[in-house]
Parts: sequence; C-alpha cells; structure tokens
Amino acid sequence: MKTNNFSTPMPRLEVAGSTLMRPDWTTGSYRKRNMLWLDKNENSDPILSEVTSRILATVSREVLYSYPENVNLYKKLADHLHLDPSNLLLTAGSDGAIRSAFEAYISPGDVVIHTQPTFAMYSVYSRMYGADAQPVEYLPSSDGPKLSEERIIDAVKKKHPKMVCLPNPDSPTGTVLTKKELRAIVAAAGEVGALILVDEAYYPFHKETIIQWVKEYPHLIVTRSTGKAWGLAGLRIGYAAANSEVTKILHKVRPMYEVNTIAVTMMEKMLDYHDEMLASVRRLEEGKQLFIKEMRSLGFRVLDCHGNFVHVSFGNYEEEIHLELSSLVYYRRSFNDPCLQGFSRFSAATPEIFKPVIDSIKMIVKQKEKGE
Repeated sequence: MKTNNFSTPMPRLEVAGSTLMRPDWTTGSYRKRNMLWLDKNENSDPILSEVTSRILATVSREVLYSYPENVNLYKKLADHLHLDPSNLLLTAGSDGAIRSAFEAYISPGDVVIHTQPTFAMYSVYSRMYGADAQPVEYLPSSDGPKLSEERIIDAVKKKHPKMVCLPNPDSPTGTVLTKKELRAIVAAAGEVGALILVDEAYYPFHKETIIQWVKEYPHLIVTRSTGKAWGLAGLRIGYAAANSEVTKILHKVRPMYEVNTIAVTMMEKMLDYHDEMLASVRRLEEGKQLFIKEMRSLGFRVLDCHGNFVHVSFGNYEEEIHLELSSLVYYRRSFNDPCLQGFSRFSAATPEIFKPVIDSIKMIVKQKEKGE
C-alpha cells in the first residue's frame, strides 16, 4: 500500500495531553439479557417500562425521517416546571447540560470546584477545557461519606472559582445538602462571581429541589436527567434551567439540534404521565427499603443514600457473595475512593426484582454460618 507524507494537525493542548483519557470505544461487552441490570442507576421498573413502550408504539413514522421541532416541548416542559421557555435548554441528558456550561463559560486556567468522588465528567470536562480543577474531598465516617457546606464555602472563598459543580444528591456518595446549606453555598458562589451548577439528576428520588431559585439567582444553573426517574436513559434527554441571560449563552454553544426527534417526541408525551413516573419512584423506593432492611438484618453495613441506589458492605462474606451474584446481577462491586472503601452499589429496583438477589445473599450467609 502506497503511503504519503501527509501529517495531521495538532489538537488543542488540553485534548492532546496524556491526562485526558477516555474509555476505548472498540472494546467492552454487552450486558446479558438474562441478568439483572442494577449497575448504572437506570429505572428497571417493568410497569413504567410498559408505559414507555406503549407510548413509543404511538410515535409516527415521520419522527424517523424528520429533524426535531422542539418548540412544543420547550413550552410544555416550562409549564410543567413553572418556568418560562426562555429559562430552558434541552440537552443530551444532564451530562449534555454540564458540558454546555463548561463550553460556554470555562477557558484554560479557570478554576472549577467540584466534589470528590462525584460524577466523573466534571473532572473530564475540566481537563478537556483546560480548567484548574480543585476537588473538595468527601471524608470517610461511620455514617458514610461526609462533606460539610462550610468546607465547600471555604474552598469557594479561597479559590475564587469560575464555576462550582455540585450534584444534589451527589453520586456515587448518595449524599445531599439541605436547602439551607445550598442557599449558603449558592450565595458564596455569587459573592465571588462564580457560576454554580447544581445537578438534580436524581430528582424526585430526592424530592427537594431548588429549580425555582433560577428566578432568584442569575448565576445558578440546575440540570436534570430523564434517565433515572423517567426510565428514558436510552433516549439521552435532559435539560438545564437557568436565568434567561445564562440560557442565551448556553444556546450559543448548542448543536444544530439539541436532541433527537424520538427523544423530543417521547418526552413531550411522557410529561402527561407524571403520576405514573411518581408511582414508579415509589415502587423503586419500596424495593430499596426492602433491600436495606434485609441487608441490615444480616448484619451488613448499609449507607443511607438519597438517589436511586444503595451501598452495602458485605464484610467477611464479600468474596462468596460476589461469586454467587456474578451470574445473576450486574452491580458496582467496589470503589477506590476511601470514603466508599468496602462498599458495593446496587441500583434501586422493585421488591420483585430484588427478591432473587436477597435470596442469594441470604443463602450464602446461611451456608457460611453452617461452615459449608
């Protein structure tokens, strides 16, 4: 094969650097259909899946060959949230909203404060856009990861960031800040001229929200996902809410079309099924509480998590339980972060879905106690 002397141009230094690495897209494996998927905090509720499947079946063929028309969804979503369409940006999940904020506001050298551990993309986008990331670490405690609002405010005042990233609930920690604590942090960010991004991806598993505060604080962005409560992770649709002056800037960096036509059509229809979504959240919460109760009855340490997931430490039974569950369910086996050392994470599921997992764990405990 003949070669040539052509060369490629250099990418941006922030992207070319060895510190920015992404997973290999050519490798990996599909999750098996005959196993339970409790590893990515998706909504596996079969009743809600019936609703979304029924709605999907009503989507017309024109949706496949036509470009998105988003104005009706903007209006309907704004009414649903008691906001104005000018306060909103549709995005590819809350992740897309976070990236838009970085792209619109962060220049090389700007300080970005985020918690640690947290959603991985805060660190990725910080490196991608050349930010000076300043993580504020959760500390381990007998009650799980701890991070006070005083430590966050202290970091804001000392480091004068361009942006503060604060998921509430945070993930993977499952921790939350109260509205009083959030108000103090939002105010501190405003005092130093920082944008503050509060990700409510797990709403309404955690029912408290500050989305109405975008009317009050011009430097606040609240982002949300439909991949948790709404059961639409595969459609990759979310949104950002902010003061209209901020959303004007965010819209400047959007793609030609914010999200795809199927996602727009499905979300517009799903907003009519808000009660069904809330019922699904209740079913998943029921299953989560059952799992917590059963794990604690076996003597395992379980953390109180405010998202649609739960952390459990299997202690001396860890090796046997991981082996038994390996052919039954996908879940996050372990974490490298000190504040979650020794814990495994399971996505919330209905009581029926959790039952075989609980039964398998009970069987291992019983066998080990008998010395088998």
